Amino acid sequence: MTKKALTPFTCPVCKNGTLVRVEIEEKVIKEATRLPAVVLAKCSSSHPLVLFVDGNFQVRDVEAATEADEKGKDAIANTVDWFGSL
Repeated sequence: MTKKALTPFTCPVCKNGTLVRVEIEEKVIKEATRLPAVVLAKCSSSHPLVLFVDGNFQVRDVEAATEADEKGKDAIANTVDWFGSL
């Protein structure tokens, strides 16, 4: 399988602006039923992240995976809010 490197992005949790580099299988995006596709990742400090990646392999949004619980919303509600902002 072919891997695709995403453009590095800043971890939203790290205070020092840690750049996160992620490689994903191309089929994750090409075979996705909806775009942007949800991709899970971790920064070098092990913060769990949720990425929203479009069909051109561009990261459209990054959220800390624990953020949904802290705000009292679940991941589905956050996704609905995110799609509503487009």
